[in-house]
Amino acid sequence: MIKKILIVGLIAAIYSCSSTKRVEKRCKDNPFEELDSLQRANQKLNYTILKPKDWKKGKTSNGDSYFLEDKYIDSLNYYSRKAHVYIGLNKIRKECSQSFSIDDYLHYFVNYRSKWFPKDKFKYLLLKGKHKIYGDMYIVKYSEKINTKVSYTRSFFLFFKDNKGYNIQYVAKPKYYDTYLPEVEKMVNSFRMLD
Repeated sequence: MIKKILIVGLIAAIYSCSSTKRVEKRCKDNPFEELDSLQRANQKLNYTILKPKDWKKGKTSNGDSYFLEDKYIDSLNYYSRKAHVYIGLNKIRKECSQSFSIDDYLHYFVNYRSKWFPKDKFKYLLLKGKHKIYGDMYIVKYSEKINTKVSYTRSFFLFFKDNKGYNIQYVAKPKYYDTYLPEVEKMVNSFRMLD
């Protein structure tokens, strides 16, 4: 009887150790939650940001959005847009208990965005900035062609605190990018996590 109890205990200990190792490896490889578009759209984003007067607020599959309308396009009351700002959130998985940093978030972010460029290498400009509250922030800027006629310039402002990574994405056609960048920078500097 004692022999059976010892064998069962040994098997449980071995299983527990291997399970712990798998969780540690998974957390090291990618500690962030992987959400589908519906989960991402429905997650609670708890922050404040100052919206410039002419910008409108919306919701997308990535989270909250803000946009600046351009020309009237059709009878469905649709306007093209000069600029977009999207707010996104990436949380650390619950099983990943170790401490993570803004550098871990940057690493995850670059790996994730690289998947969107399967034919070409993901080429980006990396800048480091300071936020009044969160200190270090990374800015990942790149250009992207949607088809042969349309291209966009994108910048992601990355923040990390208490195992939550927020990103503020600014997207505009190249001719508008520098024009609205000062307004977007004010939005970024006004950003506050409320968690």
